[in-house]
Amino acid sequence: MQFNLSIAKQLIAAFIIICVGSSPLHAEKAVRVLVIGNSVDEPYQKAVAGFKSQFSGPTKPEFIDLTLRESSSSDAKKIKAINPDLIYALGNETTEWAMQQTSSIPIVSTLVVNNDIFKQSANITGVRLDFSLKTQFQWLKKFFTPPKNVAILYNPAENAAAIQTAQIISQQEGFKLVPIIVQTPKELPYALERLDTDIDVLLAIPDEMTMSVNTAKEVLLASFSNKVPLIGLSDNWVKSGALYALSWDYEDLGKQCADIAKKIASGASVRSISAEHPRKVTYTINTKIANDMDMEISSSVLKNAKMVFD
Repeated sequence: MQFNLSIAKQLIAAFIIICVGSSPLHAEKAVRVLVIGNSVDEPYQKAVAGFKSQFSGPTKPEFIDLTLRESSSSDAKKIKAINPDLIYALGNETTEWAMQQTSSIPIVSTLVVNNDIFKQSANITGVRLDFSLKTQFQWLKKFFTPPKNVAILYNPAENAAAIQTAQIISQQEGFKLVPIIVQTPKELPYALERLDTDIDVLLAIPDEMTMSVNTAKEVLLASFSNKVPLIGLSDNWVKSGALYALSWDYEDLGKQCADIAKKIASGASVRSISAEHPRKVTYTINTKIANDMDMEISSSVLKNAKMVFD
């Protein structure tokens, strides 16, 4: 009888261990995610919706939304009171503000124009808004048959490494790269005169010296007057006169950020996850510019465009 009682106790203990071990979700703490934005525009809403829909499963997220109107001390106090496990920040100002508030809470960010943000702290990663040069040149082939002379305006202080990469990739894809250096604002007009030579297309890359709000009008005018199509940086560039630009699916940006956040919630360090390029590519076309440049755009390319300006 003593022997049977001992066996019974062992069986009960084993049963308890099995029950507890097979139900980790019930014992697991909910991941508290602070979602910070400073806009209610549609792109932001889509990026938030995509993030929340994708961040699900065993992590059991608890979302707290904070709309940052101003960098106020009350908002800073809210972060401390909420004590989130992770911050999802949308936009440049919001991300910079979040970085100022904490150096320990992981920050996943997107809709950021300045990619240097991702290098400023060890607790931030996310999805950039620019596409890799490999992707850019692969898409060039959908519009232009190589070989073509592709110019890139750039400031060496910002993009020397990018141009080295572009040299390799352009050759691999059958294009000839024509790098044009612009080190000061005064050099830009002279650099744009190069478009009157043997340049077939001008590819814009993120560069504060050559491709910004301040230079857009001058660059677009030179592109149009020399009949050299400009591949822009965003939908707005296409609307203003670029031939086309690779663009983003805002909902998928959010989903991509959620996949990164789930890795962090599962124990991965932020340092181990580099900021990613958008995984889903869409594009916007300006057919009026195509007509003015005597270019034919296939019906399939037009059909699959995110937006068409005409």
